[in-house]
Amino acid sequence: MSQFRAKKLDLSCFINVRVLRDHTKRKVFEQYETERQALRYIIRNTTLPGRTRAQAQLQLSQMHCYTRSTQINNRCIEGGKSRGVFKDFRMARYPFRMNALEGNLPGVKKASWYYINEKDQIRSIAHPDEEFNFFISKNERVREMQREALDSQSPLKLATFSSDDPHTPILTSSNLVTAKRLIVYFGESMQDLGIFAHQIIGEVSIASGSALDFVHAVQSREDSADTAIVIANLGQLVWYRRGQRAMTIASWNALSRKTGVGNSMRLDAVKNRIPGSGSTKEHVKSVFEEVLGKLARQDAVVDLIGLGNGAEEAVGYLDQNWKHWESKVRAICVGLGFVWRVRDDIHNEKFKDFWGKRARAYLIHNEPVETPLAGRQELSCNCFSSGESTFTECIMPRSHKSMLAFFQLVNDIPGYFEAELDIPKDEDDMSRVVEWETGIRAHSPHAA
Repeated sequence: MSQFRAKKLDLSCFINVRVLRDHTKRKVFEQYETERQALRYIIRNTTLPGRTRAQAQLQLSQMHCYTRSTQINNRCIEGGKSRGVFKDFRMARYPFRMNALEGNLPGVKKASWYYINEKDQIRSIAHPDEEFNFFISKNERVREMQREALDSQSPLKLATFSSDDPHTPILTSSNLVTAKRLIVYFGESMQDLGIFAHQIIGEVSIASGSALDFVHAVQSREDSADTAIVIANLGQLVWYRRGQRAMTIASWNALSRKTGVGNSMRLDAVKNRIPGSGSTKEHVKSVFEEVLGKLARQDAVVDLIGLGNGAEEAVGYLDQNWKHWESKVRAICVGLGFVWRVRDDIHNEKFKDFWGKRARAYLIHNEPVETPLAGRQELSCNCFSSGESTFTECIMPRSHKSMLAFFQLVNDIPGYFEAELDIPKDEDDMSRVVEWETGIRAHSPHAA
C-alpha cells in the first residue's frame, strides 16, 4: 500500500489505519479507473481478435487489487467503522444518533422530539394532542439534556451581556444605560437563564413559564421607555471550556460520559471557575456593582425581585451595603417556599426599617394571589399568597403581575409604605387554618 499512499492527505475526519487504507484505495481506483474501463471494453468487444482480447484480460488480472471498486467500503467519518454506516450522512449508528440529538444534522428529527404549536405550547411530534412529557426517563441526565435543548430555544427578546472569556451571561433591556427605573430579578441557583418554571412551560406555554410574559408585562406599561429589566443568572456559574459557555451544576452532571455508568466530568476549582461569579454571593455582588453601579444611570431607582436563595443573597448584600443603595432601592418583593427568619439575618437597622415598610413576601399557598397571610413575625414584612401551592419555581409566573402592581403603587405615591398586616394564627380552630411551611392564613374574627 505504501507505493500508492499520497504524501499529503486531504482528510478532514477521524483517522486510523483503516481510514488511511480506504483513502488510498479510493485514490488508486480514481487514478486507474479509466484504464480498467478500457481493458474491460476490449475484453467484451467480440469484433476484436482473440489474441488482443486475451492480452487485455491478462493485463487486467495483473493490475493491483486497489484498482478495483470492490475494495472500497463506506466508512464512518467519526469512527472509521465500516458496518452500520448511513450512506447519506457517512456516519455509523452511534455517531449519527449523537449528532442528531445535538442538532448537528439539519432536517433530522427524532420521532419523540417536540415542536412549538400555534398556542406557544410544546407538543410531541409523534403525539401532538398530548401534553409535554417532562419526565421522559428515569435517568436524570436524560431529563436534563432535554431541558437544555428546550432552554436553548427560548425566544427571549433581551440583550445578553457576554464575552469570549469565562463569564456568566445575564439578560438586560437595550435601554439599560438611559432608563430611570430598573427592575432587577434574582432567581434560584438551580435554574437556567430566563427560565422560571419548567412545570409551567410544559403545562401552559413557553411564555408563561419563562421570562417572556414577565418582560411583556413590564414593556406593555406606559412608562416602559424609562424602565429597564435586568435578569441575573444565579444558576449558570460553572464554565464549560469545551462548549465555551456557562452552565448549571445539573447541566454539568448531564454532560455526555464515556459510558452509561461512568463518572461525571471532573469539576476543576480553577479552570471551571468564572471570575466574579464563583458563587451566588459573588454573582449578586457583580450585578449590583458592575451592572447597576457602573452601566446604569446613577440616579436610576431600583425595584428588586428575589426568589428562593436568590432573595437571600440579594437581601444579604443590601444589608451589608445599605448605605450606598439606600437612595436607589425603592421596593422589594421576594418569593419564598421555605422558612426564613429575616429579622435574624438583617442587622442594619435602617434597612430593617425599610424592609418592614417597602417589602412584600409571596409565599407558597393555595389561596388566590395577593391574599394576606400570617408570617410577619418571621419575615418582618407583609406576607401574601403567591397562588402556587407546591413549587417555589412557580411563584414568579403566578404572582409577577401582583409584584409589578406593587412596584407601580410605590412609584405613583411618593413616600408610600406598607401598613402592617398583623394576621394572627388561629390555633383554636385548626380546621379553618391552611398551612404550608411559611404561609398561614387565619379566617378568624381576629384577622384584620
